[in-house]
Amino acid sequence: MKFNFILPLLLFCSAALAQPAKITLTGTLTMATGEQFPYRIEGTEQNGVLLGFGYTYSAPNETKAVIEGRVDKQNHIITFKETEIVLSHDVHTQAFMCLVHARLDMRGNVLAGNAGSKQLDNTACTSGVLSFSNGKEVSNVFSSHDKYDMEVTMGGAKVKEAPVTAEAAPPPETTKTEKITQGVEKSYNWHSDSLIVVVWDGGNFDADKITISFDDVPVLKKYILLKEKKRIAIAVPATGTHTFSVYAEDEGYDPPNTASLTLVDGAIKYSLVAYNPKGAQSMVYIKRVGRP
Repeated sequence: MKFNFILPLLLFCSAALAQPAKITLTGTLTMATGEQFPYRIEGTEQNGVLLGFGYTYSAPNETKAVIEGRVDKQNHIITFKETEIVLSHDVHTQAFMCLVHARLDMRGNVLAGNAGSKQLDNTACTSGVLSFSNGKEVSNVFSSHDKYDMEVTMGGAKVKEAPVTAEAAPPPETTKTEKITQGVEKSYNWHSDSLIVVVWDGGNFDADKITISFDDVPVLKKYILLKEKKRIAIAVPATGTHTFSVYAEDEGYDPPNTASLTLVDGAIKYSLVAYNPKGAQSMVYIKRVGRP
């Protein structure tokens, strides 16, 4: 007697499969003084976030700086900034060189844009233009590196595997948006035992960094705001008045620090924009009351 056993094929798809992709860009930084210097980016891109190092000048006199940024693959744009110097040599130039920040747009096979320069205290330095013309390197930046973006064949049928989002879809937003900043606070009567927070960069991505706290306990630490929405849930005690705060860790390339928020209390939703200079915070007071 012949037995046919059919073993099920289990396909696992997870957002975790979106592994960091290596990025290298070699180009030129042209300063307003007319001087030109080699500039190189080496780092990784994962879910649109760029982390790595920027190198100015040529070895062995190169300056190495930490960079943070964003890769917009749909619109072929990179925005980034140098946040701190790791290694520096004494290079004499006519330009007053500081931490570089830039927005780069892809035109053909060239990635280029204006590059600003400022010190940690936001003192402006010499500006310039940053360009990368290695077509292979530029193309690699905006290519899809996700392992789950593939077709899987089972018995002749093709199934398009889509990424599974790590977080549930955010709730609908309210139409009225209120602004909060240091000294301009909001207070809400709260009915449910949880506070759902949806936060994102509602303007142009400029690497704003925030910390969200509830009753002075951080629940989202030093988070770089993205265009994609981040959703977190916070338990709200049954009684008392509680504090929800958004602290501006960094203003990014375009001050002030601006965070778009939706706070969800059951079926009630509050739409807010928190805006602050670096080191300041916005406050919301949550007063727990009975259900409506």
